[in-house]
Amino acid sequence: MAEVGVTVRGCRLLGTLGSVLLAAGSWSAGALPFGVPDGVWAQRSPAHTVLGAAASYAGLVLLVIAWWRLGGLLRSGEPVGRRQLRSVLWSWVLPLVPGPLLFSNDAYSYVAQGALAGRGWDVYRLGPSALGGPLADNVPEMWQDAPAPYGPLAVAATRAVVAVTGEHHTVAAVLGMRLVALVGLGLIVWGLSRLASEWDIGEAGALWAAVLNPLALVHLVGGAHNEALMIGLMVAGLVAFRRGRWVLGTVVLTSATLVKVPAAVALLCAAAWSVGGRPDRRSGWSRAAGISLVALASLVLGVGVCGQGWGWLSTLKGPTQVYTVLSPSTDVGRVLGLLAEGLGVGTAADAIAAARSVGMLLGVCAVAFCAWRAPRTGPEYATGMALLGLVVTAPVVQPWYVLWGMVPLAAVAWRLLEDTRARLAMLGLLVIVLPSGTAPTWPYVLAAVTGASAAVAALVAWGPLRLGAVPRLLLQERGWVRAAARTRR
Repeated sequence: MAEVGVTVRGCRLLGTLGSVLLAAGSWSAGALPFGVPDGVWAQRSPAHTVLGAAASYAGLVLLVIAWWRLGGLLRSGEPVGRRQLRSVLWSWVLPLVPGPLLFSNDAYSYVAQGALAGRGWDVYRLGPSALGGPLADNVPEMWQDAPAPYGPLAVAATRAVVAVTGEHHTVAAVLGMRLVALVGLGLIVWGLSRLASEWDIGEAGALWAAVLNPLALVHLVGGAHNEALMIGLMVAGLVAFRRGRWVLGTVVLTSATLVKVPAAVALLCAAAWSVGGRPDRRSGWSRAAGISLVALASLVLGVGVCGQGWGWLSTLKGPTQVYTVLSPSTDVGRVLGLLAEGLGVGTAADAIAAARSVGMLLGVCAVAFCAWRAPRTGPEYATGMALLGLVVTAPVVQPWYVLWGMVPLAAVAWRLLEDTRARLAMLGLLVIVLPSGTAPTWPYVLAAVTGASAAVAALVAWGPLRLGAVPRLLLQERGWVRAAARTRR
């Protein structure tokens, strides 16, 4: 049962306030560029950075609480109309659009690679350092000489953005990438609405789990990651397959693969579902051959149109240069490496490489199993579980990678993501990285804790009038506060 006093309008207003504070804080505590001559998004003083961090985390807390409570309304069966939910979505999204990057500076790498491609240079052989100028200056040092690890369609999109903005306008180029991300977000909303209706599970729950999720908002919109375009095309392709348009679906899913290679998992699961649904073996083989030919033709044509060649297939290992604490296989490898060096039986590098190889093998097995099950589970569920399995076993895991599987899974099984444990895991992923996209400093951390605590304290004080006491937020799903609720009544 929904908590008394909680309404969709109240959640929308609370989340909008959170989004505004988060965006406002990004102007001094976000992933700001260097050398911007006009002062827009300029680097601020340490005092301004601390204030921005406090504002950002206060806003993040409000946004999370609004999202959590909106989920409680949906769980209780509260009727939420399409227009209401779209209003909530854009109220939470739009404040993030004009602000600096949040939680990542990857978009600076995107636009530098787009500028390289615009000059006709090979982005799969050269790094941003070959470009020079303001776009390259903002690429992190470790990626200065790294070739692009993204597909040719992703590079073509950034090349088009830089062609419009020019190579000397960092802010405009990044805003252009955010518009590309919004196109991807629009495709996700469109596709989820249609997939949810196919499964008759309710559009509201799917959108709540996939796009209103703060993890999606801060990384797809705030961070302008090209995952937004990849996932948007992926969901659109699944819609086409679900409606029997397998040729169109294959073309769209191949396009998603040309943004980032993991989308190929969606094509595999959709193809397995389509082939498994044929009435006899002969027609199944015919469908499999048709999908394979269309996918191959789309791949060759897409690479030719994008004009970047096939070098992207050789740079897919680029991100493995980074160590991320979220990769279980790498973590295991590091522990084994310490033991091996202590015993004198090997090196840490060998242990990490071996553990990562085992992890990748497990990931491939997870994908194969989910694809085999796709005729029974459906392509959306199979895709979501396969991609989550692939992420868990990958040698490098970033918080936003989880969205690869979360979004298609939300279309058919949003209540799995509504589980308290899943939501707490999402909250954990939110705090892994800072809005600045850099390593934390003690003043920054203290400011973040102060801002978050102030937001919670304000809601506790305000709660009896409008929103209820915040400490009940994590407990109400388990029924641990029913007695207190009865006493209050």
